Amino acid sequence: MAEGGDDDDVQRTLVPAVVDDDLPRIRLLDRLTTAMDQPWTLTLVTAPAGAGKTRLLAQWTQTIGVHADMEVVWVTVEKDDLDLTSLRAALERVDDPRLRESLSRVPSDTSTAAARSLARALRGAAGRVVIVIDDVHVIESPDLADSLSAFVHAVPGNAHVVLSGRGTRLIPVARRRIAGIALELDNGDLAFTPAEVRTLFRAHGYRLSQGEISAILQRTEGWAAGLRLMLLARAEHRADERPLRGDAPALVDYFLEEVFADLDEELRDFLIVTSVPDAFTLELATVLSDGAPAAALVERLTHLHVLMSRHGDEPVWYHYHPLLREFLAGRLADRGHTVVERLEKEAAGWFAEQQEHLPALRHATLSSDPVCISVILRRCGMQLILTGHAERVIEAIATMPPPLRSDPAVQMLVAAAELARGDASAAAAVLAESHDRTDSPVQRRWEAGLDLHTALRRGGIVAALDRLGAAFDAVTGESQVDTYAFLQAAMGELYVGHLDRAERYAHFAGDRARMVGAIAAELQASAIRNTSALFRGRMRDVLDSGAQLDARWRELGSPEDAFYEVTRVWRSWVPYERLQTVDADRTLREATAIIDSGSEPAIARGLRGLVVLLTHDVADDPRAAAIALLDNLAPRDDMPLPLHWYAMVSTFAVHAFDRLDEPTLRDQFIADAEHALGATGDVVVLGRSRRCTIIAMRRHARLSPPSSTARRGACCPPRWSTPGWSRPHSTCMAAIRSERRNRSPRRCRSPSQRSTSGASPTPILRCCDCSVREPHRERERTSPTRSGIGSPRPGRSWTRNSLSANGSCSER
Repeated sequence: MAEGGDDDDVQRTLVPAVVDDDLPRIRLLDRLTTAMDQPWTLTLVTAPAGAGKTRLLAQWTQTIGVHADMEVVWVTVEKDDLDLTSLRAALERVDDPRLRESLSRVPSDTSTAAARSLARALRGAAGRVVIVIDDVHVIESPDLADSLSAFVHAVPGNAHVVLSGRGTRLIPVARRRIAGIALELDNGDLAFTPAEVRTLFRAHGYRLSQGEISAILQRTEGWAAGLRLMLLARAEHRADERPLRGDAPALVDYFLEEVFADLDEELRDFLIVTSVPDAFTLELATVLSDGAPAAALVERLTHLHVLMSRHGDEPVWYHYHPLLREFLAGRLADRGHTVVERLEKEAAGWFAEQQEHLPALRHATLSSDPVCISVILRRCGMQLILTGHAERVIEAIATMPPPLRSDPAVQMLVAAAELARGDASAAAAVLAESHDRTDSPVQRRWEAGLDLHTALRRGGIVAALDRLGAAFDAVTGESQVDTYAFLQAAMGELYVGHLDRAERYAHFAGDRARMVGAIAAELQASAIRNTSALFRGRMRDVLDSGAQLDARWRELGSPEDAFYEVTRVWRSWVPYERLQTVDADRTLREATAIIDSGSEPAIARGLRGLVVLLTHDVADDPRAAAIALLDNLAPRDDMPLPLHWYAMVSTFAVHAFDRLDEPTLRDQFIADAEHALGATGDVVVLGRSRRCTIIAMRRHARLSPPSSTARRGACCPPRWSTPGWSRPHSTCMAAIRSERRNRSPRRCRSPSQRSTSGASPTPILRCCDCSVREPHRERERTSPTRSGIGSPRPGRSWTRNSLSANGSCSER
């Protein structure tokens, strides 16, 4: 472009120089170039300060300026501009005689008609003309805004206009949006991607891991100015790897000059007070700003393209850029602790009213007001425990003075939270102090839940259920407390083997958990029902309910939850019981989350044993594998697990000990299992064309003593160690493999018959004739196994006949 005229005018019409270490934004440069081929002649680039608008357009104009038939005109708008004089002067400096001749016929007045004539004069250019008008957000003259709008609408097809700034403000572009805009780039488009962050830092000599890139993006949200300030901080303090903060001197100066300088006092105050929460709605903003017109103020900030984003719908939530929010927090702290405390308390109360319990507790804690913390804990504490935030409750209570911490309700919250974290000692102490001092039904229900929850951690579940009696058969009206109590009742009944009761209480707990939005409680209730289906032998129900739980888990935001992970392990266990190939690595990965969490130590111990059981065949050290089996699968009074669990895994564990050639450890395991399960029960062998599964079920200790003839019967664990055990099982496996190869159940009859006849079935397989106090429940528990024997499916009849011929199975 030719140069001439006033030096200031020339400087305003020069394309900014491209810095050597600038990262070429290839994806954005391509989009800008492609937009020139569109039938529309306008591109908008609107983003907050520091987003990299000017640098991007400087790169782009340098790229397209190399073409001989392309003329680039750049104009930077200033606040005191009143008309398009600068734009006309820049066009007249273009070295194109035909364009100059056309411009000479344009009137020199400042009307909108003259602006349209100026645009039409571009038709006389010999080639294409690209006009970049930067910083359009500083336009304050309505006449200039109208003239620029008229110019943009009249631009011919051989020209392309780019308006760039923090917003169009006074320039009416709504009509042009309807007519068509070639391209719009906003803050989201200009934000750096992970690949661009990696490239930018690598160009400055820093190699970043994926975790470092994620942390940088979390702090900066891809904001160009933030990334460059972070690079400068690294260059000045190479050993200091602390993240860039909004109160850093460089950022403070930047925000004061580039953000606050363009705002009036009302907008500044609104920004400061609404920076207290992570995000706010218009209603919350009105509360924090003492009734200010929040909607109008937010609209103004949006037009100014302050570093603010919005998400959600009905209501819309707004949040400031993390670095800007930290800067605003510094400005708020300058107003004194009293102001900060008042705003935090107002935010806590508002979130509590909205049932947003976690932010309510967080703001109450930040207020440092013990009374506010106590009030919020009473309203939200149990809900937070049920949603998996027990740790936050403990942290908040720790900030309270001793007199408030000694309040009985607070102490019960401590007990419930500690139990949720896996520690029963605190709950035991609270229960000992609160004994016989409670008159409230809600408080008694709460204590009952704590009592049973403690037993689930330390043992004595049967005694706890006996103490509570019918305490869980009614509701108190306090949904959180009822959810908690029903959940513990469901777990207790599941552990002692009362599956009907467990499912009923789990159903109650799940319904109330969904009603109050208690995510962790809802997932635990679903896991109890899923586990009950497994213990009943309903493998298809396990898989079906697990698939439904997967969908619900995703709806809830895929939270980390130990009980949900247990149901995923069950779905890996199902093929093991079906004698199918098991993906042990997958099981190990799924169990790791529970094992490492520490909140469910007994379940974690059982799952460690399950993992060893699934992988013992490939263990490098058989002795170590056997010890691990005993340590993790043998019943322990202080770390209880459901009786059905031991019945489910015991036969497989005994076989694993035999495979590992550890008879001593096997016998010790059998003795521990007999002590936990008792000496009576049923063992049923199911013969199917595609599986041979041993299912051991034990009656609960409440059942009457068996007759003498059945005392050392089918399920008596010492009989599992007879020499015939390992031989028939391996023979049955061979039969199954043979059948799979030959696709015929008849061909596997001989080895299967030999296996059942050689197993010394009389001492191993016997149906016990016990006197049962609850016969309808016991029949329901054992009916899946008994019905399997008489089923007419292929392979069952010959198994039944073989067992009957050996005297080991009766029609009954």
